[in-house]
Amino acid sequence: MPGNAQLISDIEALLAAAKSYDADQSDRPARLDLLGRIEALHYQLEDPAEAMFRQITNYTQTAAVRALLQMGVLAKIPRNGSITAKELASGSGMNEEVLIRLMRVLTATGIIDPVGEDVYAHTRFSLAYLDGAEVEFFELCVDEVSPVAQRLPEYLATHDSSSILNPKQSPYSWASNREGKVFYEVLLEYPDRLARFDKAMTTQEAALPVLGMFPFSSLASSMDRSDPQRPFIVDVAGGRGQSLLQIKKEIEANGTADVGRMILQDRKPVLDAIPEEQLPGVEKMVINFFEPQPVKNAHVYYLRRILHNWQDKECQVILKNIADAMAPDSRLLIGEMVVPEKPEGVDKTVYWMDLCMLIIGGKERSKKEFSDLLASAGLELVKIWTSKSGSQTVIETRLK
Repeated sequence: MPGNAQLISDIEALLAAAKSYDADQSDRPARLDLLGRIEALHYQLEDPAEAMFRQITNYTQTAAVRALLQMGVLAKIPRNGSITAKELASGSGMNEEVLIRLMRVLTATGIIDPVGEDVYAHTRFSLAYLDGAEVEFFELCVDEVSPVAQRLPEYLATHDSSSILNPKQSPYSWASNREGKVFYEVLLEYPDRLARFDKAMTTQEAALPVLGMFPFSSLASSMDRSDPQRPFIVDVAGGRGQSLLQIKKEIEANGTADVGRMILQDRKPVLDAIPEEQLPGVEKMVINFFEPQPVKNAHVYYLRRILHNWQDKECQVILKNIADAMAPDSRLLIGEMVVPEKPEGVDKTVYWMDLCMLIIGGKERSKKEFSDLLASAGLELVKIWTSKSGSQTVIETRLK
């Protein structure tokens, strides 16, 4: 625990930051800076045993939220006004005592407003579970990944230490009694789980920035356009083209109407599900990124949130296939989060996401890990373009 002088100094620094903070006009970095100062004070004052048991608070909160969400209780709380536990129990079919005990966890952690004894009202935090686009991803993590994470000690005790780095022996495959298959192959056996996964990924992708990092709008003026047949950009495993269309729009907004061929690559079922009118000016091409890249010498190859789905061995194959297709002046742009060299700030997304990926057979990487991985495929890291609004980045690479 810090000395009194240090504690007072840190509180005064927090007060100064708070006085310059405009809650109505603040951007994300300013808000996270203030939260970081508050969190640092919390850590200074917290007893180690209290910190240990806070982890139990976290998982009980998650369990209570998920149970009440699934039982429809949160949806039955009026958006304006309040409701009693008795009314909620009656409307949801839950036992009143059980409902009250679950609600205590949420009122104690600020998710629900306890406006009276066993009387509840929504807060902006509880409404997020009803209105937020992120709730599908939250449910996916809680229902699919968390139960396996709880069994991680059992997995590690029964497997060779390197087994977890094999996607076909991931904890998820093991817990599903499907060792020998990767996470995505397991999901194919369960249409309902696959549909929820696809929906969760779609909403999460929409929430993560594509633009505002790498200057796509400047590409047209910086590339050699002497060959009009040369492909401009290949979006490898680009899903429904949501990223590619944003890039196209930014380039066109900069005054360049035609930079050349734009190609969206993915599996056949993904591409077949996209109406042609939703991809104006974009070619669709079926590929398997574990096989040689069919489009040669494109100006730009683009991989967004693909590499974190796989361990290093599989990523090396994906990257080598692209590198073999690149021209000397081609660029490979990789949209991923980058793990900081040391923990910083209050945004822990990249850390819990890395554990989720470890469970299903993937990996979030640091700058050094990306650099080493790229080098193994004949590429070099040129620059990491960061976002001011989150942990997403664009990693610019070229052939060595």
